Amino acid sequence: MKAVLVGLGNFGSGWYKRLSAHAGVKSVCVVEANVQLRETIDPETPFYTSLEDAINRESPNFVINVTPPHVHTAINEIAFKHGLPVLCEKPISNDITDAQYIVEQAERRNIPFMISENYRFFAPVLKAKELLDNGAIGSLSSVHIEFDRYHVVPVPYFGRMANGLLEDVTIHHFDMIRYFTGQEAVKVIAMNSNPPGSWSETTTIHLCAWMELECGTVVDYHGNMMAKGKQTEWYGDWRFEGSEGAITITSNRVTLMRDGISDKVYTFDGVGDMLSLDEFLAALKERREPRPSGRDYLKSQSLVHAAAVSSRKGIMLTVEEALRVT
Repeated sequence: MKAVLVGLGNFGSGWYKRLSAHAGVKSVCVVEANVQLRETIDPETPFYTSLEDAINRESPNFVINVTPPHVHTAINEIAFKHGLPVLCEKPISNDITDAQYIVEQAERRNIPFMISENYRFFAPVLKAKELLDNGAIGSLSSVHIEFDRYHVVPVPYFGRMANGLLEDVTIHHFDMIRYFTGQEAVKVIAMNSNPPGSWSETTTIHLCAWMELECGTVVDYHGNMMAKGKQTEWYGDWRFEGSEGAITITSNRVTLMRDGISDKVYTFDGVGDMLSLDEFLAALKERREPRPSGRDYLKSQSLVHAAAVSSRKGIMLTVEEALRVT
């Protein structure tokens, strides 16, 4: 399989290394508007400033879209025009209407389109999902998530977002809520803010949210990118309460609890994680829908949109109501 990587910025350099080392990728070519970044890759790697030129000259099998979010739509449209499958960094687009349009285009043309939601593939996440699916704690009643990091984001696009934490980081956690529970949100209320001590003057980096899922499960979320205390993993600390027990995820450790006592503990220090690239290539080989597909991830992005609308208007609302507000 031959890949064309579009974007060599903060995330693109890591993608270049993964693609170059992956057994399922025969060769890589790169598209990047900033020609100075050519010096950061192997000089033998084909380099282009135009995706059209790269596709016409290299005949790749798929596209990896690692451009800034506001560029995603333009790149995805070019790939779809040439019938090429796309693995795109989140979000689908900064604009929910654009995101809906791109998903519609991929489905109309029957082109595989996947969002690189790598948090789904972390080893503790996969274990907790297995336990939940096997009914280890019975019926799920509530979910509590804590995300605390002190992280100054250097990329320019982050500061231009209305709600940086929600749109750039919490979207991972909202997607995980859907992934873990297999349920969609019925209603949501959220509050974005910049408390005293925030390192950002242009976007919000503190979030509290509450939602009710379709089977009655309730979820409360706390997110903070200005935390000076204990730092969570990027996927956060999770607590699932069920009718027959509880599951916690914290610091690469999954604990199954019954009657308030630890029943089983699973540790994952030093355990490697599956890559979203592995899932994408497997889906192409097996001719099936990748997980998460653009269609699936659009639901996660719609939930983020609902939280943003809720915060802006100061009300609780459904996702469907929020989607009528752009």
